[in-house]
Amino acid sequence: MGDKVCVVCGGDKVSLWSKCIDLEYLTSNEVYSYYKCDSCISIFIDPMPISKISEIYPANYYSFSDAKRNLAVRVKEYLDKLVFARILSNIKKGEIKVLDVGGGSGWLLNIIRGIDARVNYTCVVDIDEKAKALAEKNGHHYFHGTIEEFTSDEKFDLVLMLNLIEHIKDPRETLVKISTMMSKGGITLIKTPNIESLDARLFKKSYWGGLHCPRHWVLFSQKSFRHLVNGCDLSINKLKYTQGAPFWAWSFLITLQRLGLSSITKERPVMFHPLIPLLHILFATFDFIRGFFGFKTSQMFIELEKQ
Repeated sequence: MGDKVCVVCGGDKVSLWSKCIDLEYLTSNEVYSYYKCDSCISIFIDPMPISKISEIYPANYYSFSDAKRNLAVRVKEYLDKLVFARILSNIKKGEIKVLDVGGGSGWLLNIIRGIDARVNYTCVVDIDEKAKALAEKNGHHYFHGTIEEFTSDEKFDLVLMLNLIEHIKDPRETLVKISTMMSKGGITLIKTPNIESLDARLFKKSYWGGLHCPRHWVLFSQKSFRHLVNGCDLSINKLKYTQGAPFWAWSFLITLQRLGLSSITKERPVMFHPLIPLLHILFATFDFIRGFFGFKTSQMFIELEKQ
């Protein structure tokens, strides 16, 4: 595509994958273009809306709000606890420091502290200024800004980047930076959409929720993520596929909107639609079942270790 270069591998064998507008929060009618790299199998937005952060993340953005503890949220919290308990048990240190990038009010850090008493230092990095007071009230350090702007003298034993790396303009640079902030043997957990999933193929020509347009800037396959990690002083301990109910749910609701069967407004965006809890349960179950049979489901869950 001429001047288009892949953000992940630097290759120029790219082609237009999709064009779309913000159908989730309706922040503007601007059309955004996503390109696919045929070399490493990644998708990236071009141009990146770097100067529009305050516009594309409105005040009612879902991660800026405390999640209602419906059944889907409670099940997710239970599964999160199992994962965190396993990982924390493998960290053989008397004290554990944890960083949550994009962690909002620090609700995940609250869970982690409740699992292991060795967790004695917790920090959130987030662009939500309103979350700062609540995070600090809960005993977490808080940096208002992006991970690119964040600095720290601490060495973290566990770093959370859950549904975060796809929001970053230069994922490789960020992983290199994170690795310098990790203790030897430290763990970084990443959850990110899988562009080789069934829903990505089904909704490509309408609207795939995994694009989260225009807030997801770089998206990965297993191949492109492994390419990304090379040279970052990190190794992949585990890479597995997991459920991506939000992407299915957002895709499905926007399809209903196109058919005139649902209503999405700025005041009630996709994430706050009353059908969302039910759709999350339905599609999470669907992905979990498919995962047992070896299908590449809608998200990847990756565990990285500091070399």
